Amino acid sequence: MKKFLVYMCALVISLNVMGVDVSAADTPVIKNDILVQSFSTGGKTISEGTEFDLNVTFSGSIPGTATDKKIQIDPGSFVVRNQGLIINYQNNINIPMKCSGTNNTITLTCSYTDSGTTYQSINKITVDMVKYSDSGSSSPTDTSKYTPELVIENQEIPTANAGSDIDLALKLKNAGTYTAKNITVELIPPTDKDFSYETNTISLIDKIQQLKKTETAELNYSFLVKDSTPAKTYSCQLKYTYFNLYGDKVEKTQDIYIKVRKGFPSVDLRLSEVTNDPEIIKAGQKVQLSFLVNNNYGLSTVSALDVTLEGLGKGFTIVDGVNGRRISNLRPDAKGETVTFDLFASSDLKKGSYPITVNLKYKDSSNAEKEVKKEIYLMVDSGNTDIAIRNIKAPTGQINASQPFNVSFDIVNTGEVKAEDLIVTVKGDEEIVPMSQNIQVINEMEVGATKQLTYKFQPTEEAKTKTHLLNIEIKGKDEDAFTTINQYVGVYVKAKKENADGTTSKPIIIVDNFTIVSESTQSEITNAGENFDLTLYFKNTHDSKKVQNIKVSLGAEENSDTDKAKAGSVFTPVESSSTFFIKEIAPGQSIEKQLKIFTIPFAASKVHNLKLDIYYEYESDEKLLTETIKDAIPVTVIQPSSFITSDIKIPETMIVGNQTDLEFDISNTGRTSLDNFTVRVEGFSSTNSRNYIGNLETGRSTYYSNEIWVDEEGEITGALIFTYTKPDGKEEEVRKEFKTVGQAMDFGPSEGDMGMDMGEFDKMPGQEKKSNKTLIIIISSVAAVAVIVTIIIVRRKIKKKKEMNFDE
Repeated sequence: MKKFLVYMCALVISLNVMGVDVSAADTPVIKNDILVQSFSTGGKTISEGTEFDLNVTFSGSIPGTATDKKIQIDPGSFVVRNQGLIINYQNNINIPMKCSGTNNTITLTCSYTDSGTTYQSINKITVDMVKYSDSGSSSPTDTSKYTPELVIENQEIPTANAGSDIDLALKLKNAGTYTAKNITVELIPPTDKDFSYETNTISLIDKIQQLKKTETAELNYSFLVKDSTPAKTYSCQLKYTYFNLYGDKVEKTQDIYIKVRKGFPSVDLRLSEVTNDPEIIKAGQKVQLSFLVNNNYGLSTVSALDVTLEGLGKGFTIVDGVNGRRISNLRPDAKGETVTFDLFASSDLKKGSYPITVNLKYKDSSNAEKEVKKEIYLMVDSGNTDIAIRNIKAPTGQINASQPFNVSFDIVNTGEVKAEDLIVTVKGDEEIVPMSQNIQVINEMEVGATKQLTYKFQPTEEAKTKTHLLNIEIKGKDEDAFTTINQYVGVYVKAKKENADGTTSKPIIIVDNFTIVSESTQSEITNAGENFDLTLYFKNTHDSKKVQNIKVSLGAEENSDTDKAKAGSVFTPVESSSTFFIKEIAPGQSIEKQLKIFTIPFAASKVHNLKLDIYYEYESDEKLLTETIKDAIPVTVIQPSSFITSDIKIPETMIVGNQTDLEFDISNTGRTSLDNFTVRVEGFSSTNSRNYIGNLETGRSTYYSNEIWVDEEGEITGALIFTYTKPDGKEEEVRKEFKTVGQAMDFGPSEGDMGMDMGEFDKMPGQEKKSNKTLIIIISSVAAVAVIVTIIIVRRKIKKKKEMNFDE
């Protein structure tokens, strides 16, 4: 009897310990901090059978640290159509409903969990209803209106890793007022082509005899989600067919969602630590390519792994003639094997990124042969081919019509590599004609070399009095590898009819000089969509006559974009008119005029001409004469570069040595190409600290994937550094910093504590761990039982000892 009482005491103590903790953890706190601010039924008159949308707006705020934010709907005698009775919390919700009774009170319970405590706010709203009477009607009764409403009550989205089972435990509820009979429920799996599965359930069709009002039925389905299924949320459907008590048939569908996370395939071969020596590959050069092959993300060992390269011959060849490396086996817990190939870059390779395919053929744990291919990129840089135009010599004084003149200049190779096949052209307008070959070809120029070129021109007899512009243009044979250079030089020409008599010649206004300063770049190059400051110097070239009533009109070429919305003048004056007035300019005098000009955002990256129409008056033989002169100012415009990334998620805490996937999209949102785009990881350890993306064209997106981890405890500050080359040849760097806290792996009590369940550390990533509260409950219960057992054993020994003493 004593033994029985002792054991009963132990059991009561254990149950009390467990029971008190569990109830305390599961009891919600009524806080009522989320209240219904307003609601509406869309202006409808509500009566039995009316379908309407109930729109509800809540007031109050939920802490930012809160989780599990939900709204539970108790519709009373209303019916919620085509959705569950538990939905995610939002400040404004829309509930599709149907009136099917007389109880017009709806209860909305808002709940959330913060710091381990669940809080609830209970809101009751009353919907106005109108009751209609069918008495006295000779029409037959419409029995179809007595329709049951079947819905899935639990709307939690089940989650599974690819390669594992997913179980759907659904609760079907008759949320209507009327009984449903002969119910057939069919589960239609996701039709997304990416979703690959095998069903573990004998049938996907359930039959239920009937469900009365508020009754429920359990539905259970199971799938094996294959490891080839990408991680995302998939939609499947439940198709209902049932009848009311009068035999009216009802058919409806309801969407159910399944979330698949990244799985853990049995074999997952990856390439990391990709390096090439030299780092910058030049055409005609040997290069050593190395990379690490690992199976760290798989679960089983592979054997007879053959590594070969594909895609050779289009730019790279094997130096030693052996295109293959054998790895005997590769275990998931091994670091991996480094593979090296000696390659030769073809001498005719141009600057750019070249793909190399790595073929991995292996045998899995069942000795089946399999194959996977990975792609890496080798960047070939022909070096910087920079050409400068220097020492331009052109006439600085007046040139008469039909008078030949020379233009000469030096071309200097200021780059890092030899320049080849340069085409140098000098062109004037239709009134300046070449007297020599105006196109010259330079076959090659060594680094630092200088070559002087001379061109001969002559104004035509019809040449007008003004400053004529000549364009010096240097192009490469390969336009993708060499950016065209343009530079302008002006020559002042006097018309023939004014040459004879200098005393009666008309005065001429020329743009003696000009300066351009961009507001953003503080240089002569301006960004599209931005302002630049333009200073013009107008000079009266006559030595005795003044000019007066000068009107200068600005004009610009039209934007060449075919989109009408982007059409229009490239340049527009800011805070001023496109026409301005100068009272007079004395003989030989210069007048300065400062303007602010806006460049339209869609202007192409090139040299645009800002046109000038100069109208003025002057006196000759006591007569007031007028003249109009046209001129142009060359303005170099480039498109600003920009890019965005999708959300970059780095955990607030990271376990030391544990890898974290870093994945995001990069999109070029600018209007110009981002060349030599590179992503570099700083402050964190990673499988690839520097990723070369290549040239990212405007509007294009690319995907970045890497694994990072921390090597020490404490606060860690790291960064992602994005670098690329802008259209003006300058390198841009964008830095995004992140902070995290490195933590050591928590192994809990020592392995000598036999009461601790060490199996928890064997769980796969992605599986949920038991809460600390549950763990404390279990440990407390086990400890209580251990104490009681110890007391019983001690009491037995004391009793036995007493009996032995009594016998003696």
